[in-house]
Amino acid sequence: MADIKQEKGRFYIGNSDQPDAEVTFTESDDIVIEHTMVIEDKQGAGIGKQLIDRVVDYAREQEKQIVPVCTFAHEILSTDKKYDGVWEGPL
Repeated sequence: MADIKQEKGRFYIGNSDQPDAEVTFTESDDIVIEHTMVIEDKQGAGIGKQLIDRVVDYAREQEKQIVPVCTFAHEILSTDKKYDGVWEGPL
């Protein structure tokens, strides 16, 4: 598993200024996943899914629901029953 770091509104891997991968979100009553990015040479290694899983863990810790505006996040959340109950879907 990658070393996932947290800042307000995002989880990321690598350098804060130029991350190798990141997921950004806004948080109020829900957690709205806005964007997921993985640099080209790291794609296909499951890093994006690890970031989504970290947001899921965070949402469960905060007792909040996820709204996946990001199409990648929506795809991940809608394809596995382990995410049932933590996201507001389908879109």
